[in-house]
Order: sequence, then structure tokens, then C-alpha cells
Amino acid sequence: MGNPTPALDTGREWTPVIDQHASWLAVNPIQGCPKKCSYCFLIQRGQTRVAPTQLHTPAETLRLLLESDLYSPERVVALATWTDIMATAPSRAYLAELLREFVAACLPNAVVLITKCRVTADIIEAITAARSAGLRVIVYLSYSGLDDAVEVGVRHEHIRANFPALHAAGIPIVHYWRPAFPESATEETMTRVLNTAARYAACTMAAGLKVEPEALNRLARLWPALATTPGATEAEGVYPEAFWEFIHHTTDSHPDYPVFHTNACALAYVLGEADRFGIHGSPVCVMRNRCPKGQRARCAAAATTAPAHDTVTAALARRGLADVRFDLLPASHELVIHDAVPNRLVSALTQDLGLRIRVAGQGPDAYWSSGTSGARPLIITETS
Repeated sequence: MGNPTPALDTGREWTPVIDQHASWLAVNPIQGCPKKCSYCFLIQRGQTRVAPTQLHTPAETLRLLLESDLYSPERVVALATWTDIMATAPSRAYLAELLREFVAACLPNAVVLITKCRVTADIIEAITAARSAGLRVIVYLSYSGLDDAVEVGVRHEHIRANFPALHAAGIPIVHYWRPAFPESATEETMTRVLNTAARYAACTMAAGLKVEPEALNRLARLWPALATTPGATEAEGVYPEAFWEFIHHTTDSHPDYPVFHTNACALAYVLGEADRFGIHGSPVCVMRNRCPKGQRARCAAAATTAPAHDTVTAALARRGLADVRFDLLPASHELVIHDAVPNRLVSALTQDLGLRIRVAGQGPDAYWSSGTSGARPLIITETS
């Protein structure tokens, strides 16, 4: 589906209800968030401090998902990435009904819910019922250690309480450690966050700060070095040096707790699956991810040779990219495309082919750079 009609609200930008993000299909039948976290990408889209708007019924949303040319049964589905679906009672009721629709349809996809709001008892019950019926639901708890001056409207005691509540219900938790700001990159704060996550979550997915060009000046008011450090808007994520060092030495205090820097790998670990994004054996796999030996063995056993040249050509054509110039590098399991390609297409191709993909820019698609698609991190030192 394309963007909903602007008649809904001309002051708000709308995203396709079914879209491809770096490591999952995004399903956004509700858009708009009553919160206003200072770093949120929804701010420049007019979608914060607004009432969440329902665009389709749960049944219609399921139909749109299954009919999308982006859909396939093995791809993870992330619900409501343009709102916090736990933030309001109507959104929570919608979620419960949507989970029932998924169960009735025997949806094979794993389903991700992302929140920094309280997961209420009725939603825990709805998730538990869906999981008992075979729907693989995972909850990503966004917990960075920032205060409510930055995460406006967020009650951090609710975030912390979610960890033991979901854990007690047997619901898999991924700790989403994002974004990274100097304010929260203190030893005390980072230790508190990690200790909470390691006690209850299956793993941590640590990410830096995403900086879109339109948001640079706004974010630089919170972190002035962003405005004076080249490459902030092209980076996979921007990290204070203290945060970068801490998240790469988490085994010092929690040697058996997995910490990932690629979301696809966190998903694979929690789902008991092997890498399907061409990450296994890459520098981020070998040097950055704190991945259990068993998971590395699973990925090694499932590793395959790179697809043939004709297979790549056919996959590019299916995504409307028949005319791009490319090199296939089987030894490094990479596809290098010498043209600009929208990020959503790069992400779809990554899963189509199981290859790491590097492109010559994203063209008019400014939706942020992805590490899965080859963007690199930027680390800012304290003196920058």
C-alpha cells in the first residue's frame, strides 16, 4: 500500500502500512505517538504528541501484509514502528485483536513488538495466549538510561518493571539499547542498564544514535559534537566513545550474556535460527557481536555458497533493478551495486539473497542508513 491520503492530516507525514526495514517487515496500521522523545525520527514527520491514528482494521492489515510483494513467511514482522502501541488503551486493544487475527490465520512469521511504555497485564495475557497458539511473539524493550527530559512523556519505572513482568510470563525479551548519548554514557548508568537487561532479557541489541539530515540541527542541541563531526548523517549509528567501549566489553561483567550490534543476529539468536543476512564471518560478526558459541556453530553449519550470477540478476530484476551495475564477490559473500538504491530495496535484497550488500548511496530515500546494508558506525571522542 502507498501512503494514506493526506486528507487524514496534512501536517503529518504517513509511511506505507507495509514496508521493508533493515531486518524486518514493518507493519504500521497505527501511526502517530503521544510521546515526544527528543531524538525521535517521527518529530520531523509531525507524528509526535498526536493521537495515534488507526488506518486499517486488524483484518485489513493482515490482508495487506499477506498480499504485499515484500511478504514471505520466513521474514520477521515488526508491528507499529511509527507509534508506541502500548501508549494508549485503543492501541493496546487494537494489538490484542491483531494478534488474534494472526493466530486465526496461522501466521508463520515471528512478530516483534517494540515499546518503552508499560506492558499492561491484559497485553501480557494476550501475548501469552498468542504464543501458546503458536505465534512467535518477541518484545523489544527500549531502555537506554536516558531521563524524562530527553524521553518526554516516558515513565522509566514502567520500562524497568516490564523486564521482570515479561520474564515471569515466559515472553522472550530483547533489550533494545538505543539511542546512545553522552548524557547516558556514564559508567553508573550503563552498568545499571546492563545489569537489568542481563538479569531478564535473552540478549541486548545495542545501537547508536540515528541522525537523519533533517534532524541534525535539532539533535546537535542535545549533542553539539554532531554538528562538527563529519559523517554523522551517513553513519549506521553515532556513538559516544565511552558507550562504544562499554558495550564492547560487556563480557567483563556478564561473560555469558549475548550483546549484538546487528539486529538480524539478535533475532536469529532469539528465534533459534541461523544468519540469513550474510553477516556470519563478517568483521561485525567476528569482532563486535558477543555471540554464544552455540549460535556461531549454528550459523557456520547453515552457511552456504554465494548465489550464482544469474540468480542475483533475476533477484535484482524482481525488485525493479534490472539496469543497475554490480559485482558479485563470492569470497566475501558480498554484492556491490554501483548505483544508488533505496534502503528498503537494499534491505529486501539482503534477505532475498542472503548477501551483504554495498551500494553507491540511497538516492532520494533518506530513511536512515543501515549497518545491514553496509553503513559504518561513527564514534565521537570526548574531545570532539
